[in-house]
Amino acid sequence: MLVPACTIHLRPADRDEIEDEPAESEPAERPDEDSEPGGGPEADEVDNEPLSPEEQAYEELLNVDPQELALKTMATSYAAVMVASVVESQVLDPAAIDEAAIASLIEQVEPAGWDAAYAWMETPEAVTLAANDGIYPNFACFDEPYACPQTTEFPLNNSEQAFCMVTHCGDAQCPWCPWGLGNLVFKSWCAYGCLKHGSLVAGAYILVSRFGPGDRHCTYW
Repeated sequence: MLVPACTIHLRPADRDEIEDEPAESEPAERPDEDSEPGGGPEADEVDNEPLSPEEQAYEELLNVDPQELALKTMATSYAAVMVASVVESQVLDPAAIDEAAIASLIEQVEPAGWDAAYAWMETPEAVTLAANDGIYPNFACFDEPYACPQTTEFPLNNSEQAFCMVTHCGDAQCPWCPWGLGNLVFKSWCAYGCLKHGSLVAGAYILVSRFGPGDRHCTYW
């Protein structure tokens, strides 16, 4: 099955290193231990069968350092909210804009969104919020009004895929647009933590427009 392309943002400081390698909603309550995927004595097997990619990513997500997970997934949310808000503010007539035009506007704004998110990660506010944010897969994001895809994948440079679990979502309402006109284009935003071999390797977000979920927009951590 073909996986849609992922728009990947690289920080200038990371480009050389990567080229050398081989080709705001409240989090949902954490399920009880007995009901977690892979719960029980064997973390990577259920009834002697390997975990699905979703179950494996869920287990890995719960074992990532909580503050690192919170800080990076909140930064991903920051980028998603900024991009959605800027695009919303540029749309004068939503009836005249199509899916391709929305994708083009996102592409123009995306680099600034990730740059702002990286800068925000360095602020005292971000560090404080991360220390107090309990992040788990946010199961409320699967349902209306957000309708986030539960999972997505992130293409790594060595042709492997990192599996991504949704951690945050929001209604994508533009905070500075005229009252009542803040959801002309986007229905919601969805942020993901992407894991490989137990490490949080990337962040991704998807903006859900009136045409449905758009492309993934990703950054390496």
